[in-house]
Amino acid sequence: MKKDLLISHVDLDGISPNILMNLTGRCYEYRNIEISEVDKTFDEYFEKGFDEYENIYVCDLTLTKHVYEYLSTHELNIHVFDHHESHLFANEYPFVQVKVDINGIKTCGTELFYLYLKDIYKELNTSIIKDYVELVRELDTYTMIDDRALNLNNIKDTYGNKEFIKLITKRLKKDKKEFEFTAFEKRFLKVKNKELTRYLEKKEKEMKLYEINNNTVAVIFAESNKSELGNYIAKKYLDIDFVILIDASSRISYRAFKDDVSVSKFAEKYNGGGHQKASGSPFTDEDRDKIVKEYFKDIKKLEN
Repeated sequence: MKKDLLISHVDLDGISPNILMNLTGRCYEYRNIEISEVDKTFDEYFEKGFDEYENIYVCDLTLTKHVYEYLSTHELNIHVFDHHESHLFANEYPFVQVKVDINGIKTCGTELFYLYLKDIYKELNTSIIKDYVELVRELDTYTMIDDRALNLNNIKDTYGNKEFIKLITKRLKKDKKEFEFTAFEKRFLKVKNKELTRYLEKKEKEMKLYEINNNTVAVIFAESNKSELGNYIAKKYLDIDFVILIDASSRISYRAFKDDVSVSKFAEKYNGGGHQKASGSPFTDEDRDKIVKEYFKDIKKLEN
């Protein structure tokens, strides 16, 4: 019997399709990858072929034209689900579904995949699964109405992706109206949120304001809690158009607060992309080298 293949992102919206696949009971192989790993990952599969897979699912990843050149010229049972504006060009392929919103409401990769799966697997059509998918959508599209989505992401970061997938799969099998945190998680979140408040206040003091393209922009160096930090700044500083959150170890995140500002278009200028109110761009080894060389004038790089 052939198995399915799921290739998806590494954030909450990226690993939640793993949970949905678990709930279908299908046998599948998965790879959760960073956006920068798309070409490399697909080249590996192109080399070995897809003969062992019955269905191939790709979620929450913007594929490149290099990847589509292969996929469009080979007969594969593949389905791509994504919601990034920069990926809309791929809708020309019949196996691709890229939607930024559904009936005017911002969507996400998990929601698009869920809507596809629940028509095939009726057991996924439950209140608790729908509620979980909605929390993922709120977090990923930066449209949180309360703290539940942010708390869910905190729990994910605490457990780690593998343990989180296992625990949430089990929890979503319960006959409940909505997704619930355990008593332990609630106690943990209470302590965590106190720590978070201190972290947000510290980063707020480090914030610097700049003007970019007639936009008032806050720049903050932050390696964690970027969604929480962006949300905190948005509520407190209504005159700021968007925040640039620099994580020198991996990437730069952008968070917008106003409907007439798109950080997706801004991120595209720096080889990134995403959504109108939440986007990102890579911060590469070359970028780090530039900063080090600019700061330390007489530095000479050595090979590791």
